[in-house]
Amino acid sequence: MVVQFRALSIALLCSLSGITLATRTPLYARDDACTALAAVLPGDVAYPNTTAFFQSTSYWSEQQFETRPSCFVTPKSTKAVSTILKTLTQGNWPFTVKSGGHIPFAGGSNIENGVTVDLVHLNDIKIFPDRQTVSVGPGNRWINVTEVLDPLGIAVTGGRDMNVGVSGLILGGGISFFSGQYGWACDNVRGYEVVLASGRIIYASPSENDDLYWALRGGGSLNFGIVTRFDLVAFDQGKIWMNALSFPGTSNATVIAHFQNLTTYGMPEDTGTSGFVGINLNRSSGAYSADVGLLHATEPSPPESIPAVFKPFQQISSATANSTTAADASTFLRLFATPYGRRWTWGNVVISASFSRKFLAEILSLYQSRNIALFENEGDDEIAPTALFQPIPSNVLQAMQKNGGNAFGLTPSDGPLIMISFPTSWANRQNDELVQSSTRKLIADVERKAKEYKVYTPFVYLNYAGDKQEVQKGYGKENYNRLERIARKYDPQGKLAQLWKGYFKLDR
Repeated sequence: MVVQFRALSIALLCSLSGITLATRTPLYARDDACTALAAVLPGDVAYPNTTAFFQSTSYWSEQQFETRPSCFVTPKSTKAVSTILKTLTQGNWPFTVKSGGHIPFAGGSNIENGVTVDLVHLNDIKIFPDRQTVSVGPGNRWINVTEVLDPLGIAVTGGRDMNVGVSGLILGGGISFFSGQYGWACDNVRGYEVVLASGRIIYASPSENDDLYWALRGGGSLNFGIVTRFDLVAFDQGKIWMNALSFPGTSNATVIAHFQNLTTYGMPEDTGTSGFVGINLNRSSGAYSADVGLLHATEPSPPESIPAVFKPFQQISSATANSTTAADASTFLRLFATPYGRRWTWGNVVISASFSRKFLAEILSLYQSRNIALFENEGDDEIAPTALFQPIPSNVLQAMQKNGGNAFGLTPSDGPLIMISFPTSWANRQNDELVQSSTRKLIADVERKAKEYKVYTPFVYLNYAGDKQEVQKGYGKENYNRLERIARKYDPQGKLAQLWKGYFKLDR
């Protein structure tokens, strides 16, 4: 592919609720947890300096890889997950849970000196005879799912990066190639099999435990339980089509204006569309570029044609690259995969799609000034920043309302919206605070500008949220209080709030 796709692949993750880290530390020795688990699940507990332990340390970000639990436990069934949760909650032992391991922050799905529950073996993929439902285990990454479904000509509303885990993406929302038609991934779950803090196994759907079903649609799971199976809506699907373009940074305003029009008018008109714009810096030349991906769920006819909704981008004369591709979902998941072995952070701000050129100029100036300061202080590192624009058009907001709606608190009247995120990677540990603090400040500065220009929305997308962003509080007071009530119902002792370590938890 001619165009550089780092912009999309950085944030198509997805890898993942008011927000706080649990801070109460049990008094029991944490090694006792591993001993207790090994007694009830012999062969499923992996200790440091063993092959099994090393296999479970596969994490996308270096911060997570460097975190070392006392042990990993790898259940092979839902019943084993139940045994694990009962053991940990009865012993008051801290733990966390890993699906794909694609959260950037240390402690996101790994734990220092505690137990990490690795769901890697819960990797079943079952297609129902009517081809309208696919059951997927949380131990899968999305490439495992698409490689099974592509040859059959069916798909689910899933992830866009091959290494992202099924569980984190769905429970945090889940932007998909097919969201224009169906909504986000969490809006296309028929039901969840869930293990509660007590070890009880229940099913949540629109007709059974429907309050928990609502909470799991974007509320995360850290306050509710471990999901051990997702029953997903399936549909017929052929090749996905993409037009990839690059423009010099001098065309940023024109490109983003076209993207605003596409989000506001084009996407509701043609719901098969999706796309992104990444403002990237070429470190060798010092020049910024606007890298655009325009995708359609249906290959146009004839194949070399451009869908009408995307044609305005062809009229921008400054393109330095322009190519088209049609392929199955697995091909695009590989194309958009971000490599392992780097350090990562990000954060996002969601704004009205009607923002002015003046607002855009000011936030891009903030972004570029922050980058200059990073480069001046990076030492022998090579920090790689991106500003990524992604659409939340009115058709997606409408699709979010089905089956009782999700936890986000968004309605079609709130849109159309555009999410701006700032995924940034680097290599050297000594720059952790430099990059992370500058990213937090950039997010705060953009939020301040959005309020000043009256395009701000409090919604924060969980899967691209910064570690200090208060995600669920952005869902609105009513939804936040509802999430708290549901958490109290299914975990009345607050064991998960106390023991399950990680990000984006309710204040319990």
